[in-house]
Amino acid sequence: MSDDINQLYRPIKKTGWKSTAFNVAENLGVIAFFQNLGQYLKGYLYVLAYHRVDEYENRPWLDPELISAEPAQFNSQMRLVAEKYHPVSAEDVLNAIRGEQPLPPNSVLVTVDDGYRDFSEVIFPITSQYGIKPVLFIPTAYVGRGPFWWEKLFTAVSNYPGPEISTPLGSFSIRTRAEKKQATRHLTQEVKKLPFEQGMQIVDALYHDFSPRNSDDTRSILTWDELRVLARSGVTVAAHTHTHALLSRIPIELASQEIRTSQETIHRELGQSLPIFAYPNGKPEDFTAEHVDLLRDLGFIFAVTTVEGSASLSNERLLCFPRIGVWPGLSLSAFHYHLTPVYRRFKQNLVY
Repeated sequence: MSDDINQLYRPIKKTGWKSTAFNVAENLGVIAFFQNLGQYLKGYLYVLAYHRVDEYENRPWLDPELISAEPAQFNSQMRLVAEKYHPVSAEDVLNAIRGEQPLPPNSVLVTVDDGYRDFSEVIFPITSQYGIKPVLFIPTAYVGRGPFWWEKLFTAVSNYPGPEISTPLGSFSIRTRAEKKQATRHLTQEVKKLPFEQGMQIVDALYHDFSPRNSDDTRSILTWDELRVLARSGVTVAAHTHTHALLSRIPIELASQEIRTSQETIHRELGQSLPIFAYPNGKPEDFTAEHVDLLRDLGFIFAVTTVEGSASLSNERLLCFPRIGVWPGLSLSAFHYHLTPVYRRFKQNLVY
């Protein structure tokens, strides 16, 4: 990756008042005090959400915006989780929901979405070092194949030959790296608003016209053989739909097929599929009460969103549970603060 791309995407280390305040609060024990409040909340669970963990210099053909943390940052976060919290597995969470074994205080579940290869190269070695058993949510259609649709969009914009790209979703100046970044971000958001099939047609057309003909797009996504090795080593591989379709952008019958196909494929390939699920994109607008009922009817017990926060397993919203998102500019003290019940405690503000 060239220096200008690296500088564009790599987060600037913050030295503002918020960063200073978190560091002071950490040093004074305030964040630890907030953390300890969680001991009095029955069945309380923090679910961390990651996508990629990698250096910005690696894999320049992938959208750097999907990086949740760099390896050193992730290592520090997992060390904090191991030393100050109780890392739990998906099986622990399910056992607690079933009433078989309560969760310990300050429980943390580490989850990763999509199945990029840096999971096996970076994430799993670090979590293994600290005795943490992560959950990997995969859209099964992409395993060993790829690329994901958002990577197609990134590739098309990055390789477009002219100073302006024209699409059915608008025209965008892409003279500079910063403009290409903004165009990719805008197009990605617009595609998510469309009916899924229509959005994929636009993405595929752009990718067909403006991607390198000799690119190997499968080199960034785990294969089933690699997932089998990970599963035997303690990783929980779980359903994330088949094609990563946003459920609210497809008919309910197709949503059912997406979920069932993902779950059945994992069971067929790995011999086991736990009744847990992650909604693609996972925002409140990406799923409805009908999808929650659908998951329940299909036998799922626990499903996670990207609604920011944490909650107790006694919460009625077990099929739309919040997670805590992680991003590269997050300081370790701020990360610690997010793992407290003071930070965005999940409120039942959805309509279902």
